[in-house]
Amino acid sequence: MSDFIPYIISSFRGGVSDEDSVGIKGSFKYGQSLSIHKRRDSLTCGQTMLPIGTGTVVDFVKYFVCGSDGSTYAFGDAGKIYAITGDSDHKVSLMHTETLGEIKGAGEWGLNDGTYHIYWSASTAIARKAKSTSGYNDWGDAAVWKNELVGSESYHPMKRACGAFMIGNGDYLAMLEFDGSWNPIAMNIEPGNVIKCLESRGDYLIMGSENRDLAEEGHIWKWITSAVNYVDKKKIPVKGVNALIDAELGLLQGGEDGEIFISDFANIEPQVAVPGGGYSLGGSATIDNDLALFGIYGGTYPGLWSYGRRAKNRPVVLNQEYRLSQTIAGNTLTGVGGVVSNNGTIYAGWKTAVAYGIDCASSTTKATALYEGLEFDGESPHLNKYFRDIHLILAPLPAGTSVAVKIKADKAASWIDLKTADGNTTFTTTDATEAVFLADIKAKILEIGITLTPNVNTSPEVLAIITYLEKETFNY
Repeated sequence: MSDFIPYIISSFRGGVSDEDSVGIKGSFKYGQSLSIHKRRDSLTCGQTMLPIGTGTVVDFVKYFVCGSDGSTYAFGDAGKIYAITGDSDHKVSLMHTETLGEIKGAGEWGLNDGTYHIYWSASTAIARKAKSTSGYNDWGDAAVWKNELVGSESYHPMKRACGAFMIGNGDYLAMLEFDGSWNPIAMNIEPGNVIKCLESRGDYLIMGSENRDLAEEGHIWKWITSAVNYVDKKKIPVKGVNALIDAELGLLQGGEDGEIFISDFANIEPQVAVPGGGYSLGGSATIDNDLALFGIYGGTYPGLWSYGRRAKNRPVVLNQEYRLSQTIAGNTLTGVGGVVSNNGTIYAGWKTAVAYGIDCASSTTKATALYEGLEFDGESPHLNKYFRDIHLILAPLPAGTSVAVKIKADKAASWIDLKTADGNTTFTTTDATEAVFLADIKAKILEIGITLTPNVNTSPEVLAIITYLEKETFNY
């Protein structure tokens, strides 16, 4: 092969790049449902998302609560409250309908007398339901607890922080203490701002807000209960702070362009942006195996996007961990709601123009995965280059799985599917360690895409992608 120059991609750890043609080692232009954080640096399929509670869920689930009884509780925008129970069947049951309307926040809190309640906010009211010795089974005692919220607001998020139970109340913060003391206006941020989301960080509460009057301004605020008012604030140059989460890094999602920022009160630059834009809701962030996970919709690629790393010697990267079931089915999502991890299982609320539902990450079924590499020009974007066959180096291909290759030349609008020597667009040979897709391509810029199709919970594994450029055929 002395007359050819190899182009080799052998790392995939870098996640989705900020740029179309450059990035850190192992980055790519776009990917979906790829497992890139495992021990071996290779391409494999991640787990799929499956719908649960079909026919039971009839409104848009925007908040989840991990109950102390082991169940996961889901709260909808038409006042429905659901319980998800069971380790494997994930049974969804309608527990209660809140007549006050849309639920704007939810949480659980225990008092020093040993009682526990689930709380939820709707309009001006906070309602609650007590936990009995058998858990939250009988909802006959669900009732309005306080009528002291700003009814005009769309958000009343709830969070345990600073040893108390915090509730966003417009530009005020309400607080329920461990001894049962209640204060609907424990502190306030500056008028004109409304609290959209809350997060606990050490001894502090972090609040994310949007400004009612300014188009491109949001803030994060820091408070500790010993202070009369907030102790620090930082302006974020986007239309509101939508979601907060603390993983390895304290992060926020702000604005509608998919931007993720550090929320440390010092840095102001965005860390990364989801390609195609989009935004989160206040309950749409959780931690999944050490990674911050955001539910994103309103852009080109709705789904659950992670940002982080799972080992100190790896880079902090962006990845679309999960596509939701409706997107997989070809339907258009009009909302991604609450996202939570409970006992290692991810749940997400969603809606389309005609339906509502909850998805659960399956532990027994993998998703079809897609990899689209960076635009390659060989540092000579003005020269035509002749590319030969594309080789995939594989771990022995499991029975029933397959790989496929597509290419795009010179930023064309559509991809071209390549074929193997026997004329197939997919390669399925069991135990094969190399797949060759025929190509004879002239292009200034080349993009390579790969589809990995699993067999139930078994995935193909791509170790490297290789193609060859003819040395003597560069021309204008």
